[in-house]
Amino acid sequence: MKKHINYLFIIIITFFLFNHICFASTNTYIRTDNDMKVPKDVVVDSNNHDEIMKTPSVSASEKIYDFADLLTSDQEKNIYNKIMEFYDNSKYDAVIVTTNDLGGKDLPKYTYNFYDYNDFEKVGVIFVIYIENGKPTIFMGNCAKLGNEIFDIYNEKVINSTLKYLYDNSISKGNYYEACYNFIKIINGFYVQKKTNNLKIDENGQVIKTIPLFEVSIISLAITFIIVLLTVTKSINKSTHKSKLDDCVNKSTIIVECLYDKKI
Repeated sequence: MKKHINYLFIIIITFFLFNHICFASTNTYIRTDNDMKVPKDVVVDSNNHDEIMKTPSVSASEKIYDFADLLTSDQEKNIYNKIMEFYDNSKYDAVIVTTNDLGGKDLPKYTYNFYDYNDFEKVGVIFVIYIENGKPTIFMGNCAKLGNEIFDIYNEKVINSTLKYLYDNSISKGNYYEACYNFIKIINGFYVQKKTNNLKIDENGQVIKTIPLFEVSIISLAITFIIVLLTVTKSINKSTHKSKLDDCVNKSTIIVECLYDKKI
């Protein structure tokens, strides 16, 4: 009996160690009229009931929802780790969805419904890849209450440039993993840029190292001052040395005397 208990204990421990975050498939849950599985602040009425029921119910902890099976398990793990780095840095949620079915909605509506009707953070960004007849379409949304700084960080210009970069460099080539991974790098880069106010971000979300003009000007002035000071000091020393040498020279006989008055 004790042996069986030990085996059971090992099985339970193994389950929790290896199944804390499941990347093998996207888990969905059934919504019912008695349990709509929406955030507490969402009011369900006749206007949104059907949309909620058609929106996949997922666990907000997974972050990556690969309904279209575009990613491998290892790729999902890598993206997940990158998302958590972004979250630790910004406290913004980041969600990635791939799908072949929009539930009768257009892509923007599907995107915002997915975020709003699942229990994600109050502030976050979502990236959706929709595959229809083998053709990909992508969309990025920012989610928060009006007035939140996230709308300044990821404004329309930033969103459009991000989507264009991802599509041209990855999506159009069928490299969906690279697109998802770079998406997180880019949104993190723009967040860093906003918070530091003195960094520029390239198209790949990397910080561009620029020359700080103010600091360079100060250093240049300091170097110039030191050079002038050394030049003046050298000139003064040379003049003093010449004066002392003149005192040691008997110009009438051209006999050089040392400071001890001994003739050479």
